[in-house]
Amino acid sequence: MIPGIDPDTFTIVIWGVAILVLAWTWVPALIASLGGTRYLTGGSNDVSRLDLARNGPDFAFWAKQIAELGYDPLGSGWLRVNFAGPSWALVSAVAIFRNQAKNTYAYMERAPAPYSFWPGAVFATMFSDGSALFTDNNRAAQPDPDDECVRQGVVTLKLAELEEFHQATLSALGKLNRKPDSDMSVELLLNTIKRFDGEVARRVHSRAGTQYLFAHGLIHITVSFPLVYLMGFMHWAVPLCNLILATAMLTGERAQKKNYAQAVRIALRQKVQ
Repeated sequence: MIPGIDPDTFTIVIWGVAILVLAWTWVPALIASLGGTRYLTGGSNDVSRLDLARNGPDFAFWAKQIAELGYDPLGSGWLRVNFAGPSWALVSAVAIFRNQAKNTYAYMERAPAPYSFWPGAVFATMFSDGSALFTDNNRAAQPDPDDECVRQGVVTLKLAELEEFHQATLSALGKLNRKPDSDMSVELLLNTIKRFDGEVARRVHSRAGTQYLFAHGLIHITVSFPLVYLMGFMHWAVPLCNLILATAMLTGERAQKKNYAQAVRIALRQKVQ
């Protein structure tokens, strides 16, 4: 206790601080668990953000390969997921290139903070009927031609191999009367990503939010129960214990993410150098 402060006032203040700390992750997790995740995109034809020097060696590694395959800079954009599990928002920068002769985009998406590195590239083609083909170098998957959004990939550092896979599937889909959309604008790509990834993000983060609330709620209940039983719910030790626990878990989780991000960046950059 702090001398000169009424015990009830102290308890209320500690409860208020504890609730604020818990709400920082519990509120977005609750909204996400209820299906409130929102996927937003935006972009322009500004290519100044595609400068190799300002984006680091990992960006340059992929961008140089994309240029060698005949893709020209088209623009830049962003992807934002609001209420992403226990996070209020996850924001990723996007670098966009295109080859009109091949009816194909190539784009890179930077992992959101605290990761903030460029893990690879995706080749994409939009079709006039609204369907799409995405080929990702971080996804090991074979295409299903019956899907409206065909997702495939090869885990590789060589984008020439990835593009060859993309073009082969694109040719096969052409025989099924899927015709590439001639628009090939920044807006078309970002709107298509939003349309197909938005529902996926809602399901993924709804599950993440539910799991987060269950796990953290169980921990807080388990720790609080003995104190409530012995001292009562309004004893100052109950909110103080929850405040310390919430702060410790937030700090630990943030440190774990930063350490993982640093390890991934180092490993990736060692591969691309």
